[in-house]
Amino acid sequence: MAKMSLEDLRKLREEMQTEIKKRETEGKTIQIIIGMGTCGISAGAKDTLDAFISILDEKKISGKAIIRQTGCMGR
Repeated sequence: MAKMSLEDLRKLREEMQTEIKKRETEGKTIQIIIGMGTCGISAGAKDTLDAFISILDEKKISGKAIIRQTGCMGR
């Protein structure tokens, strides 16, 4: 593995802190729940999850919404 510079480590830390902040729930007013049971995944839930994450990041509103995953939601 190549050695990382101090600047590379700082950049990596900042990226990881941004990812961790996305998972915090306090202060978020929007909740999106996606069924990620095997039936949901086979029906495209993974693509849906990825799309929501991308759109929230693109619109810079990931600080207002939390995306939760759940098991099978039934019919």
